[in-house]
Amino acid sequence: MSTTNDGPLKGVKVLEATQFISGPFAGQQLADMGADVIKVERPGVGDPIRNYASGQAPQYGPNFVAVNRNKRSVTLDLQSEEGISTFKALAAKSDVVLENFRPGVMDRLGIGYEDLKKENPGIIYCAIAGFPIDGPYAKRPAFDTIGQASSGMLYLFTDPENPSLRGPTLSDQVSGLYAANAIQSALIERFRTEKGRRIDLSMMDASIAFMPDAFACYTEIGIEWDSSFRAAMSHCLLMQCKNNETLAIHMGGQDPVWKSFLKAANREDIITDPRFEDRDERIKNWGKLIEELRPVFAEASRSEWMQRLVEAKVPAADVLTIPEVLEDPAVKQSQLFETNQHPVAGKVTMMRRPALFDGERGGPQRPAALLGEHTEEVLKEYGIIQSEN
Repeated sequence: MSTTNDGPLKGVKVLEATQFISGPFAGQQLADMGADVIKVERPGVGDPIRNYASGQAPQYGPNFVAVNRNKRSVTLDLQSEEGISTFKALAAKSDVVLENFRPGVMDRLGIGYEDLKKENPGIIYCAIAGFPIDGPYAKRPAFDTIGQASSGMLYLFTDPENPSLRGPTLSDQVSGLYAANAIQSALIERFRTEKGRRIDLSMMDASIAFMPDAFACYTEIGIEWDSSFRAAMSHCLLMQCKNNETLAIHMGGQDPVWKSFLKAANREDIITDPRFEDRDERIKNWGKLIEELRPVFAEASRSEWMQRLVEAKVPAADVLTIPEVLEDPAVKQSQLFETNQHPVAGKVTMMRRPALFDGERGGPQRPAALLGEHTEEVLKEYGIIQSEN
């Protein structure tokens, strides 16, 4: 399927041997920016996430589609000599190799960094793992929840009274973002020096790095966060309004915004309450403040509250469901989503890169590939098999 590839990474060739989310998400960041990302998959099976939910075509589930747009799919059996030989030939003409197998797997197959740089000294090789490769947990398997748990992130999301896993994957995407950033940094260096790099990144490290304020509060002033501390420190509220609609408010802990909020809520009497009169006291008594405010917000609809808070210049937003987000006028105006027609899967809706370049999101995108859809095309392009005359 032809697309317009006009991103700043146009011309960069990425060989992606990844599966599930962290590695594919990293590859998708590069593809969204214009890199030619070739996803290597196992014949007949492919990335296991292809089958997480039924899709519009076989092995084309929505979880796979979500993190694999703008790539081409090539099937190679990396358990065979031919597959290994072909992978090496592709890597020899690539700028980047990206993988997220357990540490040591690529080395055992003979396609690790030390093997590939013999033929391509300028190769940038990025490996994403669950844990640091030189640490005591290096060989442990890991998925998103493990990355969240080992980094402290999951603790900060968990209600200790009712521990239950909720929300989207985070460690996976955070790891992918840090990996893509590191790869692009190495590319800039290589354009200047012709030097290749091996990049190792763990989900645990990436997830810790994503929460610097929680760690700084503990290491610098001895404050240990729990699941509610960040909300108290930043004066964040989730309030249920009339008709069970939920509203989000974030005051940033600033006194002028706090006073504007109380005025909009018609609760200026709280200003003189000793439990809430200064920021430190409010943080200590945050749970009690929430109890004070709940009946206030239950008296009016969310739209009424939004009008009051917007007029008072208090940061607030409706808590939207996924379908509501898609219908929100600001989201529609942003043109973050694109609908395309896939020859086999039919209508496919894709996100577009969030960053605008010169006010533009870029040209038409390539929907996530069918398994092995581009094998022959890529192998001919790279001169691995001969094109027919």
